[in-house]
Amino acid sequence: KMERLSKLEFYSIDGKKITKEENPSEFEKALKKVIRKDINRLSNKLSNITKEIIKESAIAGYVIEDGLDDDIKNIDSLIIKVESIVSDLIVKKGSIKIGLFTSNKKGKKDEIKLLDEKINYISRCQNDIIAIKNEYNKLLKNKDLKGLNLEEKEVKNEEKEEDPLERTINFYMAKQG
Repeated sequence: KMERLSKLEFYSIDGKKITKEENPSEFEKALKKVIRKDINRLSNKLSNITKEIIKESAIAGYVIEDGLDDDIKNIDSLIIKVESIVSDLIVKKGSIKIGLFTSNKKGKKDEIKLLDEKINYISRCQNDIIAIKNEYNKLLKNKDLKGLNLEEKEVKNEEKEEDPLERTINFYMAKQG
């Protein structure tokens, strides 16, 4: 997707063809809007994942005191924090000993099973966060974005969130027509 984006000749907004050469400011606006939408989509995904991690950690008996920073610009520190949570849960699971004379064996086995489930779930979440980071970095590396200010947050929540694949298809359909 990103390789194709760097070779784009024009964008189409409301049926108007906007070329980079003929109208660089409109092209830049269109590009910024598309990229901002993608970043907002990634940011929303990241926020949902962090909420799930907090909830699942609490179910496992691990409280995240400081919460998790779901700002996409701080995604590296989030990955490290999630790694730490997984490590702490593994240590917690390893500290549960079941011996021949252990009381409440069933309860301890159930706790180990619960911790296993939560460790696996949070590890999958960590992989999702890494995938979001990679996609975010690809958006920022696009040569057409150099010098663009992408900091502006899109305020229009009533606008239906557009699927990136659908947007790409619509773009190429507009290009054909």
